[in-house]
Parts: sequence; structure tokens; C-alpha cells
Amino acid sequence: MRIAFAVLKYFPFGGLERDMLRMAESAAKRGHRVVIHTSKWEDDAPLPENIEVRLFPLKNIANHRRMQEFEQKFEQAVKESVFDVKVAFNRIGGCDFYFAADNCYAVEMPKKHSKWVLSLLPRYRAFLLQERKVFSPESSTRVFYITPHQKEDFIRSYGTQEERFLYLPPGINGKCVRPANADEIRAAKRRELGVAEEERMLLQVASNYKLKGGDRSIEALSSLPESLRKRCRLFFAGVPDGGAGESLARELHLERQVVFLGGRKDVPELLLAADLLVHPARNEATGTVLAEAIAAGLPLISSGVCGFRNFVEDAGCPVVAEPWNQGAFNRSLAEILEHQDEYRERALKHASEVDFCRRADVAVDFMEQFAGKSRKK
Repeated sequence: MRIAFAVLKYFPFGGLERDMLRMAESAAKRGHRVVIHTSKWEDDAPLPENIEVRLFPLKNIANHRRMQEFEQKFEQAVKESVFDVKVAFNRIGGCDFYFAADNCYAVEMPKKHSKWVLSLLPRYRAFLLQERKVFSPESSTRVFYITPHQKEDFIRSYGTQEERFLYLPPGINGKCVRPANADEIRAAKRRELGVAEEERMLLQVASNYKLKGGDRSIEALSSLPESLRKRCRLFFAGVPDGGAGESLARELHLERQVVFLGGRKDVPELLLAADLLVHPARNEATGTVLAEAIAAGLPLISSGVCGFRNFVEDAGCPVVAEPWNQGAFNRSLAEILEHQDEYRERALKHASEVDFCRRADVAVDFMEQFAGKSRKK
């Protein structure tokens, strides 16, 4: 089976991008050939033999124009080659499958801007058109969805037929599953980071500081009782540049306790080294890192917008309900740190009971079923 993937750009620290690559690797292991079409590939790691990357240089600067240009080039590329399955990881019309990693644009944008402002934004109209191409009743694209509220929003906004939605279970890096030598890895990574045994290591994994609520985490650290705050350090992994976060930390006199690690490929080890994962995101369709933390047996706290908030609750950990309340987050952070052993036991117990590694395999199952039916027609 020949499979065409379309993703606007790839960098190894994005959740959507990691899901895409895991699906490609799963398909390649089964002997299928995967061609990833993209405008940018920021990774020098070797790929399996059955995976090829084709680059499309883009001329446009504006994001919505780049997406339109990318769509046109992808359409031309799949016309020139024969593919059994076409899978889009951005809102592109005409594909067999679309992986819905993001929330419904038609629902989310009116929450941020007035109708008058939206009417003036060319990018809003362009992105809405792209979304409509995928979800309108006239489209035949099947939708890989990952949380119930996503499906509900798309159906309500576009009248998408329910039978076009295919549920994918959580899919994480298998290396995040807690190994037998977890304590050994934890001790080594904490030594590397300079974290003392008596210190509490808070971790936030995110590529977008503002969108994922990095400022909320720093403010919560500042709010802790002094005796507890002195023993805590907050590490950011994935944020390419401290920028505003470093400025806020200095303003709150926390510059020695807030550390920006940049993009990291050792997230599984960081999850074992940490005492708590914080994820007070402003927008999060899923929050794969939440499932990764649970699989590692790490206590965590998240905002109520996260699609995977139910997994946090199932692990017996706090979720701060919407609308956002910084005070509630501050109190929950103090609570979980003061009763760390209890929350850690809950997380470890839940980690032994769940399987968060099946998403890529299930997606490829659906692709194979589709290709098989197409051949019979």
C-alpha cells in the first residue's frame, strides 16, 4: 500500500507532528510505503526505509496563503503519483482521512474575537473555508478524532455525517511507559539537571509558552508559601526561547527557580525525574503529554480545556475547571505538592492499569480497511 501524508511543516517537538511520524512508522513496519509531503522538515534523525520526505518550497509569507499554496502543491503531487490512501494532518480538502489534532476553528475563533473583528480577518475566512472543505456534508473525508467534544463541535458547526468520524485512542511515545529501572533513570536525570533530592521538580512540556499557559505556571509557583516555594523548581521543556517567561520569572524574583531547557528529545526521562507535571493550557485539543505523564506514573494538574482532562481525573489528579481561575490553580498546586506521596501512589496505580500506545496502530488499521474496500470496488 502506498500512503501519502500531508503536513505543512514538521518539527520533532510538536504533538501533531509526533503523531504523524508514529503513524508513518507503524505503516512502514507493516511493509507499506509512506511519502510525507511537507514544506519544512526540521529533523536530522534517520527515517525507516519505507518512509520518504518530499519538500514543497512555499513562496507566500502569510500563514493562510501558505496553507492554500501547500494544498495546491499537494493536490498536484498526488495526481502525478499513484497512492492508495491520502491522509491530511492540516485542513486540506480532497483527502481520504483527516487527523483532527486541533479544535474546531468555527467554534474557537469567536471565543477570542468579535464578529466584527473576524469579518475583517482574511486569514479567518481562509481557514474557515479550509475547514469547511474537510467537514461539509458534501465531503467524503473520514475524520480521525481523539476527544468527544471535537466530534460534537464539528457536527454542530458543519452538519458532518456521524459515520465519517473514526475514534483514535491515545497514542504516546512508548518510551514514556514507566520502565522497571525508573528510579535509576530518575536519579541520573536529576543529577544531570542539578536537582537535589529534597527539591520538588515541576515540569511543563510545551512548544508554545503562552498558548499552553506557561505564565500561569510561573505565577502559581510564585503564589506558594515561602517554605514550599523555596524547595520548588519549574522546568520548561519544548519552549524554544524563554523570552516572556524569563522576564516574568525575573519580575517575580524566580529567575533561579525557573529553567527553560529548550527543545528536548529526553522527555521520557524528564517525566521520570519530575515530581509533578503542570499543564494549565489556554487551548488544548488533547494534551498528549498528559497521557505520557500518567503512563510514567507522574502526578499532574491541568486546565479544564484539555481534551484529555478525563484521563487526569481518572488518575485521581486535579483539573481546574473553566472559566479559568488562577487562584484555584494556585491552591491545587499547593495541595498536590503538600500531599505528594498520596498523589504519586494514585498516579503509579493508574499507570499500571492503562494502555496509551495504540493510536498509530489503530489509524493504520483504518487505512488498510479503506484501501481494501477501494480495491474491491
